[in-house]
Amino acid sequence: MTRKVLDCRGMNCTGPLMATAKQMQKLKPGDLLEVWVDDLASEFDLPAWCQQAGHTIVSKEIKDDYYSYLIRKKGSRV
Repeated sequence: MTRKVLDCRGMNCTGPLMATAKQMQKLKPGDLLEVWVDDLASEFDLPAWCQQAGHTIVSKEIKDDYYSYLIRKKGSRV
């Protein structure tokens, strides 16, 4: 199982969502993607997109000035 980090801090609007979707296409089922975002819209966009796409948000942490989402790509048996 691979774990990647995607730093989307400084992006706004649909930037973090588009970058996350693009990176998830490169991962295998069950792989983890940690996404760092500081755009407030991502608090709603990422969970909604994950639910629609079938991915799982494993955790969400609030850091000093950004959110860290850990997302597992769909299709895993974990």
